[in-house]
Amino acid sequence: MLKIISGKYSIVLYGIANFFVIFAVNLISDLPVYVGNWEQKASFIASFQNPKDNFYPPGGAIMLIPFLGLKPHFEVAVFFYFTCSSIIYYMICSSLIKNKFYFYVALTSFTFNPYLLWLVNSSQDIVFELFLLLSGFALTISKKYILALFPIYLLCLTRPQYWPCFLLLPIAIRFLELKNKKEVKLAKKMVIIPFLFLLATLSINQLVFKSAAIAGESGLTAHFGHNKNWYLSMPKFDSDVFLSTGGNMDAAKVLEGSSKFSFINDLELRAALVSVIENPKSLFLNTLQKVDTYFFAVQKNPQLSGEFFLAPDQKSIILGTNRESWTLLIGSALYFVYRALLLIFTIASITILVINPTIRKKLQNHPVVIFCIPYLTGSVAAIIFSTETRLKIVSELLLVPLVLYVFDLLKINSQQAKLN
Repeated sequence: MLKIISGKYSIVLYGIANFFVIFAVNLISDLPVYVGNWEQKASFIASFQNPKDNFYPPGGAIMLIPFLGLKPHFEVAVFFYFTCSSIIYYMICSSLIKNKFYFYVALTSFTFNPYLLWLVNSSQDIVFELFLLLSGFALTISKKYILALFPIYLLCLTRPQYWPCFLLLPIAIRFLELKNKKEVKLAKKMVIIPFLFLLATLSINQLVFKSAAIAGESGLTAHFGHNKNWYLSMPKFDSDVFLSTGGNMDAAKVLEGSSKFSFINDLELRAALVSVIENPKSLFLNTLQKVDTYFFAVQKNPQLSGEFFLAPDQKSIILGTNRESWTLLIGSALYFVYRALLLIFTIASITILVINPTIRKKLQNHPVVIFCIPYLTGSVAAIIFSTETRLKIVSELLLVPLVLYVFDLLKINSQQAKLN
């Protein structure tokens, strides 16, 4: 079990504090709780009926099932999963970080991450993503590798962007310097498990939905992300809203007169591929913006809250409803500080690992090294499809204990050097 180092009741108090934090966010938010969007699909699954479509995979619906009886008060599910996530995060940090200052910094980055809190309250799946990712990686650093695969698989059924992480994770564990033959043998067996889960998922989808696609939305998402004007929306505007009016996402218009990729039935996916082939300069600008947004942007993306549209003639931008408020502006400023510090300290920790072989060796022998995998593999989906802050904010949270673990090792190493 993960060790709790900061007092007998600290973890309980931390959980209670986070409950009141998310409760307060729920009270002040001007957005509804959207986890209720899963209600219909959750009801179908709970009654063992065909959920009708696989536009979104079933993970979110499965996570909502225990709360169906509380309709319409689905905010209870948000409070429950966020509070549980905070406790799991506490356990992860307390098992890794010995320095109390670094430990409290790690806790603060969870509790006072304003944009994460906002998305947990309003997004239809962020709170599920948070709970499942933290659960999977808490089990991983406890070396309960097989158990860890189950929440991470459910995470893939909630957010398909995690499939590369799921497939790579056992391979990464396999190459860790495990302590005994039993662990090595287990790690070898694990490598094939995610591929079996993927095969089973594709087979079930083909059987139930007549399409093996992981998610029906993938074609539409690809079309958004490879629309020739996508780069005009980021970093300021919400790309989905920006491109959704005036026929700017009309697949038929993109495909008019083109026979390219005619073997593909999904018109949205075909439109995305045609757009890639016919607009190489836009592909370059889109990709550059995605890389910048995913790895380097310190403001939340989109930066502006509201509805801003590309005009039908694609020569002007229509300024629609603007949701500026001091609550949102202060939250954006605080996220700017959080993200800037995370970027600085991540670069610093990489520098430490490059120049200090002792710390590098200690890190590569510890399961915490795989905490970077969700964030790094998430960039694959970001570049192939689309990206904004909400699609990386949970995976980047795991970088916090990893980075602070490196600084903790540096401090311990320095103290030992002084004693010697």
